[in-house]
Amino acid sequence: MPKQQPRIAFIGAGNMGEAMLRGLAKAGYPKECLWGFDLRTERLHALAAEAGFSAAVGAAQAIEGADAVVLATKPQAFASVLVELGPMVQAHQTVVSIAAGVRLERLGKAFAPGTPLVRVMPNTPGLIGKGVSAYCLGGGATEAHGSLAEALLKPLGEVVKVREEEMDAVTALSGSGPAYVFLFMEALQEAGERLGLGKEATFLLASQTLVGASAMIQAQQGRQSPADLRVAVTSPGGTTAAALKVFEEAGFRDLVVRAVAAARDRSEELGRS
Repeated sequence: MPKQQPRIAFIGAGNMGEAMLRGLAKAGYPKECLWGFDLRTERLHALAAEAGFSAAVGAAQAIEGADAVVLATKPQAFASVLVELGPMVQAHQTVVSIAAGVRLERLGKAFAPGTPLVRVMPNTPGLIGKGVSAYCLGGGATEAHGSLAEALLKPLGEVVKVREEEMDAVTALSGSGPAYVFLFMEALQEAGERLGLGKEATFLLASQTLVGASAMIQAQQGRQSPADLRVAVTSPGGTTAAALKVFEEAGFRDLVVRAVAAARDRSEELGRS
């Protein structure tokens, strides 16, 4: 007989919770093994009917018999959720948290000693299956629990395992990273429009340039670095060289490093608060 799929319970069905629920349902998780609970009852039931998972009437129903409990609530509700779920979760159930800045130590205080804990940092492109998620394991978690977490995160995109002490850097690089790209896109659009291009043409030219350049980086991984690709497209004395000179003179590289470091520092502050 085929191996029974693990029973997964989601507490919270916001953007990331919804993306994971949809992805797992699409990947073939049977409805009876995939449960979600959210305080927005009407939305939850509509989503469950559309995506193909079971809508629970309460957190207790969702968690009962679950192999893994995914904490996907909004940050402002997370403290109260931990208080409510602490007595419900059994020590053999894997707890997967996607709450930004919530450290394993804090999670450990909410649940029974030895409960397997996994902390995850996804990013927003996961909503379309193009994201990247990093995860780290708590003291009660084994590689088997890590494999379970990876299976849950695969619908969002790529997955990488890190140490918890690296999670603040992950938050700064990939968690906040889409916003950096969006800002660069805004700047490219403004530049195109200032130079006389129409809005539609500017959007297509700029957005597809970002998509294509990213695809080239991934396609050449292990063969050509981003630096190699940049050099290949930069003719001495040409238009690209003129633009890159302005970037370098303005300290573009150092600005990016300082910005990411500032996000890392803020993540550390939030984790301590």
